[in-house]
Amino acid sequence: MSLCDANSGNQVLIKKLSGGKGFVEKLNSMGIYEGMKVRIIRHAPFKGPILIEGIESPIKVMIGRGMAQKIEVELIN
Repeated sequence: MSLCDANSGNQVLIKKLSGGKGFVEKLNSMGIYEGMKVRIIRHAPFKGPILIEGIESPIKVMIGRGMAQKIEVELIN
């Protein structure tokens, strides 16, 4: 499932970053990598951005829906 499909409060494992090299590099520069565990803090209303935080790393990032659709995740909780 994509990051957009997970609900607020879920903990997920990032399985795959589907996109071009530039897209993956952009996510990596934001501190987001394959194999990373994150918690979804909240979905903004009206298909706004998604706020996530790292479980094992100290990041907190807002990701737009377009980017979040390209992040494949798996539930871990």
